[in-house]
Amino acid sequence: MTDFTNTTSHTLEQLRQAENKLTTMLWHAGNIVQQLSSEQVPREQIESIARSFSENAQAVQLLLHTSVANLERISSGLPHEDSCYGSWLDFNLASMRTETIRNKLYELKNNSQLQRSRERVKELEGQLAQL
Repeated sequence: MTDFTNTTSHTLEQLRQAENKLTTMLWHAGNIVQQLSSEQVPREQIESIARSFSENAQAVQLLLHTSVANLERISSGLPHEDSCYGSWLDFNLASMRTETIRNKLYELKNNSQLQRSRERVKELEGQLAQL
């Protein structure tokens, strides 16, 4: 597997973990509501469920924050781990410069005034050589 595939798999696994923790959070929230609706509310049990809910909420927040930060870094076009955008951009800019230079050289090669100037320089060099 390539590094990109490993990173993608790791990111997807983090998102699956966040989804599982969200499911657990919803289950705990349902239990809290159910416990609160009963006549006798066991305080320790509600505190335990609320603590689990809070811990899962913090874990989900951290996972989602990390995922969003990775997506922001990727979408901003800034170089990041497994990014080939910088290299791709350098290549495209170099290709455009090469094409521009090639076009300029072609224009110079086929420029009739430049051809006449070259011929005139050769004539003058010939005259200078005869002196």
